[in-house]
Amino acid sequence: MALLSPLCVYKETRVDLEPLCPSSIVHIQLPTLSVFDRSSQTAKRRTLTALPRTENEESFSERHLAIASSIYFRKSKRYPRSFLWRILENNQVLEIRSVDLSKSEQEHQDAIVTLRLGLPSAIIQGGVALADPEEGDSLNVFVLTKGNELYTFSLRPDFFYRKTATEEDVKKWCKVFKPASFSISAPHRLVACSSLELVVALGDGRLMRLLRKAGSDGLTWHESTYNDGQWGSSLRGLIRWQGSNTVRYNGQALDQNTAVAMAPSPDGEHILSVCLNHTLKAWNLETGKVGFIKDLQNRHREPQDVSKVMLNPGTTQVLQVLRPEEAREGDKYYVVTFSPQDGGSFKIWAIRDADEADVGVRDLYPEAVLKPHDPDPDPNSGAIWTMADFSVNDAHGGQGLKMCVLMRSNRQYKLYTLKFDLDNLPMAWQDGWVSTTLEEIDERPHPRVSGVEPEDGMGKWLDFLFYPGKYPESVLDTALSMWCHPRNIQLVIKDRKSIKERINSTVESLVSLQQGGHNGMDFNRYSEAIDEQWSSFWHVVQELNQRRWEIVCLSYDDHADMPWIVFTGGCSAVRACTRTELIAHNNYNVLKKDWNLMEAPSVEIAEGQQESQEPEDLHQLIEAAAGFRRSFSHSFHRSCMTVINTELWQDPSYSMPIRIQSFYDKCNFAEEIGNREYDDLALALDAIGGFNGLDTDSFYAIIETFPTSMSKELSGLLSTNFGLKVLVKGAQEMIELHSRILIDLLLLTVFVDTEIDRDETPMENFNGPHIYSELLDMLRKYQIMQWLAKTTRPETKESNDQPTTGEIMPSLKQPASEEGRISTVLENLFAIDPKPQSYTIQPQSVALSQSIQDVISWITGDNEPVPFESILVHIQCNLLANGNIDLASDFLRYQPSTAWATYVKGRFCLTRGEFSLAAIHFKKAAFNLARHGSTLNLREMSHGLLTTLESAHFSSGLPSYYLHILSLFESLSAYMHASSFASLALQFLPLSRTTSASDRSLQQDLLCRLFHASLQTKAYDTAYTALIRYTDQALQSSSLAQLITTMLTQDASHQLLRLPFPGLANTVDVILAEKAHKALDVHSSPAYHKVLYAWRLRRGDFRGAAAALFERLQRLQRSSRSGHGSHSRQRGSRNLLDEYLALINVLARVGEGQAWVLAGGDEVEGGGQGEKGKKRRVVTLEDVRKGYQEELDRRSVLESGRFAFVGGEGDEMDLL
Repeated sequence: MALLSPLCVYKETRVDLEPLCPSSIVHIQLPTLSVFDRSSQTAKRRTLTALPRTENEESFSERHLAIASSIYFRKSKRYPRSFLWRILENNQVLEIRSVDLSKSEQEHQDAIVTLRLGLPSAIIQGGVALADPEEGDSLNVFVLTKGNELYTFSLRPDFFYRKTATEEDVKKWCKVFKPASFSISAPHRLVACSSLELVVALGDGRLMRLLRKAGSDGLTWHESTYNDGQWGSSLRGLIRWQGSNTVRYNGQALDQNTAVAMAPSPDGEHILSVCLNHTLKAWNLETGKVGFIKDLQNRHREPQDVSKVMLNPGTTQVLQVLRPEEAREGDKYYVVTFSPQDGGSFKIWAIRDADEADVGVRDLYPEAVLKPHDPDPDPNSGAIWTMADFSVNDAHGGQGLKMCVLMRSNRQYKLYTLKFDLDNLPMAWQDGWVSTTLEEIDERPHPRVSGVEPEDGMGKWLDFLFYPGKYPESVLDTALSMWCHPRNIQLVIKDRKSIKERINSTVESLVSLQQGGHNGMDFNRYSEAIDEQWSSFWHVVQELNQRRWEIVCLSYDDHADMPWIVFTGGCSAVRACTRTELIAHNNYNVLKKDWNLMEAPSVEIAEGQQESQEPEDLHQLIEAAAGFRRSFSHSFHRSCMTVINTELWQDPSYSMPIRIQSFYDKCNFAEEIGNREYDDLALALDAIGGFNGLDTDSFYAIIETFPTSMSKELSGLLSTNFGLKVLVKGAQEMIELHSRILIDLLLLTVFVDTEIDRDETPMENFNGPHIYSELLDMLRKYQIMQWLAKTTRPETKESNDQPTTGEIMPSLKQPASEEGRISTVLENLFAIDPKPQSYTIQPQSVALSQSIQDVISWITGDNEPVPFESILVHIQCNLLANGNIDLASDFLRYQPSTAWATYVKGRFCLTRGEFSLAAIHFKKAAFNLARHGSTLNLREMSHGLLTTLESAHFSSGLPSYYLHILSLFESLSAYMHASSFASLALQFLPLSRTTSASDRSLQQDLLCRLFHASLQTKAYDTAYTALIRYTDQALQSSSLAQLITTMLTQDASHQLLRLPFPGLANTVDVILAEKAHKALDVHSSPAYHKVLYAWRLRRGDFRGAAAALFERLQRLQRSSRSGHGSHSRQRGSRNLLDEYLALINVLARVGEGQAWVLAGGDEVEGGGQGEKGKKRRVVTLEDVRKGYQEELDRRSVLESGRFAFVGGEGDEMDLL
């Protein structure tokens, strides 16, 4: 019988270590020790927006992949508390950053700065130690270099808050000490017992203890060296032995007594060490003597056999000291050691008196062989698994102990966890292990492109490569250089193209559309060639990316009770599986055996509530559906996904059975699913009773495991930027898993409901249409979440205040960060809102999973009485408010058909300049948004798209709503539509409401807007209609002048003359007369005198018309006399005759005895000596006729040429 795999209870959430925001890296290059104290020498400080480019795998590894790394968790609960450090660039750069997931609400700053310390000498392996001072809030970092120097860094929290804090003189926070003993024997390992006490393992087998006084800055240390008291100990300090008892490592000869791992005892009296010679030693720090020496396997070994069990000098993960809360009586503490011999085994030593080897130290389980769990127990397997790291700690709440063991085989690894107490360890060791899994989101298969697919293959590949968090730019950029090198492609880096543009243009340039040969363009061949090039590039990317995920160590946060896995280029937070993940990631037999026995906090069931469905049955249903989908061909699967996307957002005009049948027919299930696929499905369902065992409740039970509600307790915490990164990655994984399950179940439902003959297989408990409807509803939500999780945009910097989970529609608020950071819409719109769960009342591994579920519940609105449709519109409003028009265009297909959504569609059309379509949307939404009594808080729902003043126009009646709409069109100079909505607003403004001052003001405002919009669109009749409805006479007069001026300027005088202007005719006359009088050039347009003449003539005012013509006649006479050139004279002469005739005609209409006009303000002869004066005079019809005759005579004389010029001041002629 095959051994069952351990139950999978934990799950990794991987995140990379890319900078949290641009310009957050501070690199400080420290000077050499010889010049460190010179005042003229200062450290070189640089702020980096990004690390320098790398062009090959070697330079990439040097700059981006850690040689050594770990996470240090401070004992202090103050933020920042968790620090990830790593060694880079040939062991000469120490990088430190905060990796806290949350912080207190009182913390207003985020530790986003990554500090890189460049040392002049390489750091030795195992030469970094961190400590938390008892006084102050600094972090002490101790570094040993190959130059035998001990660096002491005192890093204040503000170093990680603000880049400017690091501008302080480096001598204040960095001290260098060179111990004298290092000149005799080089250091091999460093451990910090406290911020004031260090222990160094020397290469000759001795230990050196370094002490400093409280308040000392690390410039001086007190040295003490200890040896094991054997006969050669005194000589090893003076003579470098290099015989059979030494091991060469990194160019150094190490004595077999050299410690490879050290740890202080909890009481501070001893140092426990594991040495190269496979022994455990306890060193008394007061006497300097060795208290006991034990073989790691508690065996007696002859001296000649020691070389056979010698440890690897690079080994560090072989020792841990712990003091559990519930120790056995008489035991002070326990030591856990690991021996790699015989396949590897652990020993647990109980320490009562470390100075008494016989009675003070004992092997707790001398008969038990505590081998780490084998991930691959199959004897035929060629995989070799070794223990990479381990950790033993108190379980949360003092409930025994928890042991984590990290196993490795090449690039593969597995993390196993065991909960036990000291009394039942051998029994628990056999069957108490649980495992950790990794979501497959990072291991998804690459796209497949064929010539028959309409979508652009380039777009599919770019979406795959640039999925948020998948591949950092450093990997893609380096991979592009590596890919181009063997193909002799020259990259142009300084052309300011983005990495996405460079990749696309480079890959596409290798393939021509005429790939088909002599017969012209072959799209199939072209698509295949493109896909081949993209695939080859991706393999380079993937190979390079895998280097980032090679394990380095296991770190455990005792305070938060959560393990972390540290990689060369990232880290994983190990969280508890949710109920869905437990069911999906464990097999049928494991769930059946262990479900009721396990302690999985994330899947607890409330008291009195029983599982309606067995978890193993739910798993089998999920697995059968997944296997069924995996049997699909690529084209068939693609057809199914196309139909699903159509089904999700189409109008449900057909019944569910018809839609299921249509789905089945469109995808051609009958032809695509053969006997083999059918038999495989039937076999997979046998464990739950075959097709007859399918139960509607089972489908619902799976859906019910998805997050549906948020935690009710508020933690008082805020997510950090790094915490948001972990939350988003966890949400991406959870969304992907749930979406895959839903799609698999939907495809299974369609097939089973249509294909299975109910006469032969009744399936009485299976209701396909109900399941189909429920799955579609859930899939809609998860497709939205998938879009949010993969869509990125630049962050907008608004308020740093954090919302509360009680807010239904919070505003966009972010942790303090620098502008320019790119993040997903999921992060900056949703993930930032829910408060992270506290790890003080539960392990952080559980709190993290709950926080991720809270994010998903927050997106779907399950925790608040907010319809999901409103959340969709809320997202669209946010995109529009932040200017993400392209994203809003893409998200438009998810918008519902509600009135509020229709209004927002109109706002979207406005941004695109599609005014007619916008007007349609606004009118369609008008009734529901304008009706009184609505309780919608549109100001909050609009996410800033509406101002407070604009939101007041809603739920206040149609006139107010249309006033808001016409304002929108006015702001975009779309006056035709503004005029239309102003007319609509006036139409719906009942006359009975105009009694109040506010109603009169609204009406006047609408009339003014209608008037001005109509002027802009030359709709003068509409402008006139609005004008005569004005109640403000002063405003009406000024607007009338504007209307007349505009109409005459736009050559609309004929239309003006047709307008009746009731009660305003005299005002129009005055305005026209004033404009005519002020006209300087009678030949220019508009001809105000003519218009005034026509206006008066149309209203029967013949004398007034004659006066206008007479004034024009005078202006023409002066123009003719003063005109320069023959052209001006001829034009003036022709106009004079016409004006005389028109004037004579109109005066003749006045009536007998009344044919006169009063002329004034014109120059006439008077006085003497040519003196000019202004007089008013009466001009009769006879005077005009006389003037006309004189003008005719003048023209006759000119035409006959009978004239002579005479001197004088005027232009008079002497007729011959």
